[in-house]
Formats: sequence, structure tokens, C-alpha cells
Amino acid sequence: MAYLRGGHWYKSRREGGHVVTEYVGSGELGRLSAEADNMKQQQRVQERAQRQALATQEHEFDRELDAIAKQLRVFIDNALTVSGYHRHSGTWRRARA
Repeated sequence: MAYLRGGHWYKSRREGGHVVTEYVGSGELGRLSAEADNMKQQQRVQERAQRQALATQEHEFDRELDAIAKQLRVFIDNALTVSGYHRHSGTWRRARA
């Protein structure tokens, strides 16, 4: 994000573990460049918020699907048991007569 110091515009960014300060300019040209950088920063923040909201929605959807799948597994297990099948090492097999 750009900022004004002593009548001159600067912007800072992180490279590796260090903060690098870059001179943008002074006067009107420096201010316009700083505003453009600040608008890009705000856009990145908004995009990040949208991605996080979408990830939250996907997580909720996955939880609902998992709950439905669990209920379906219980229903199928009960139906197979009533039909005369049993589990052997994780697979369903017909019971012997």
C-alpha cells in the first residue's frame, strides 16, 4: 500500500523475509500512482474475501453431503441385513442356508 512521506510517495512490499520500500514519485503523478496501487490492494482483499466465502459454502455443502451419505449407508446396511446378507471382512455376502 502506498503512503506519503515528506511530500513523496512510497510503497512497501515484502521480498523473502525483508521489507523493500520503493519510491513511487512526488506531486500529482506520485499520488495517482499511489492511488492505483491502493485500488489494486483493495481489489486483492475483496477477491480474497470472496474466495474465503466460497470455500466456506463448499465446506458446508460437503458436510451436508457427508451426513446424507452416512444416512444412506445405514439404510443400505439395514436393507442388506434384512435381505439375508452379512459382512465378511468389509464385503457383503449372502448368508449360507
